[in-house]
Amino acid sequence: MLKTLIVEDEPRMREGLKRIIYWEKYGFNVCGDAENGQQALEMIERENPALVITDIRLPGITGLDLMKNVTGRMDTSFIVISGYDEFEYVKTALVCGAVDYILKPVEEDQLIGALLRAKKRMLKDALQDLSELDKPPSDPVGFVKEYVATHYREQMTMKDIAGKTYLHPIYLGQLFRKSSGMYFNDYVHQVRIEKARLLLDATSFKVAEIAASVGYQDTDYFVQQFKKIAGCTPSCYRKNLQAT
Repeated sequence: MLKTLIVEDEPRMREGLKRIIYWEKYGFNVCGDAENGQQALEMIERENPALVITDIRLPGITGLDLMKNVTGRMDTSFIVISGYDEFEYVKTALVCGAVDYILKPVEEDQLIGALLRAKKRMLKDALQDLSELDKPPSDPVGFVKEYVATHYREQMTMKDIAGKTYLHPIYLGQLFRKSSGMYFNDYVHQVRIEKARLLLDATSFKVAEIAASVGYQDTDYFVQQFKKIAGCTPSCYRKNLQAT
């Protein structure tokens, strides 16, 4: 069942929407209702409904503002109901991603049609998302480098990254070495040490603090790797910078 939230400031209209159809028959379940935009926003954050049916004019946050706040940030579809058929309202609602725009009074067949269109769009979006997930990156080596650049502070293995590319870790490791001329672990150390060099130059952080900030919990191991790549210890590197 797709969780559905009803947002309507008129009590009779709100109750009528909940009773107008047998929601479960069409695969929807009304998880709650709200009487204003702020309450609706809080309930959306809490309930994460698949569908929100909202009036366009609400106290405080309007239905359109509600859509603008949620669309693109959460996977929630909207059906807008309104007593106004003004072009700008309809246009704005559709631009914000509304599945449908229903004029009051809401009739049963109108609502059912809108729900079926909403379900069809949700299914299409879900299938598209799955299709994109199933595709390995077109540039696996570039993906690895980008991943290391954004996650170098974390502990990582080629096996972890391979799982995100749908490639075997051994194959991806060989591909990476052939392209970059380096083993994966050596590349991770190089990225971390380059970040450490920048911190040694731009900050007064202690060596242990810099080690932790670039992914090394063991300071001695960090010093060892730094000396291997930079040719001197972090302390000497900083002194040389200050002397120039």
